[in-house]
Amino acid sequence: MLTVFIYFMIFVGVTVALYQVYEVNYNINFANDLKLSSADKEYLSELTQKASAAEQTHDTSAFNQAVVRAFGPGLAPELALAAFTEEKPGTYAIPLLRRRQQLYFNEEISVRHLPFWKARLPKWNARVLMISLVIINSMLAQFLGGMSIYTLLYPFSSATFVWLNEPVILMLLTFVLTLISHGIFRLDMYLHDLYQIGKLARQTPAGNHHLHSQNA
Repeated sequence: MLTVFIYFMIFVGVTVALYQVYEVNYNINFANDLKLSSADKEYLSELTQKASAAEQTHDTSAFNQAVVRAFGPGLAPELALAAFTEEKPGTYAIPLLRRRQQLYFNEEISVRHLPFWKARLPKWNARVLMISLVIINSMLAQFLGGMSIYTLLYPFSSATFVWLNEPVILMLLTFVLTLISHGIFRLDMYLHDLYQIGKLARQTPAGNHHLHSQNA
């Protein structure tokens, strides 16, 4: 019975690993806004509406006040306006809102990864690498699942590969791969948000000059 359970869990692990590839693609392309908190969704709606009104009326006072409420006094209104008038909110507005608590507005926008660790925004988009790692992990999980069946008939005798004959080891490795893939996905979402914010700052004239005097 224990052996049946182990093989069932290997099947579950492989299935989850395959599903993660789909989940990563879906979250990136269709569910990006679902990763916002309720408060951030309200800010997104308010700022998007007021940014549109500011463009039409050329009066940015209401929008600027909303920016201060959401981000504090440090973020340049010009940079925020560029973010919230972008056709796709997932490009700049959503990343900016999602990471607003970690952003530090100084001579250039930086990020506090941890209370004691502040760094510049990344200039390199690591998304392709991260998604590739998730796909590779999925393939490795499939390989381990296949080995769990293959070694029933053809067990390895070499000391180097004898561990492949142990279903419990294959099960544990499969779930380790799925956990690593989940961590990679979370890291990708985090780093890509920061990359997009940095890209916005570099494209906006006010991007490097948005610190108000009280933050100097």
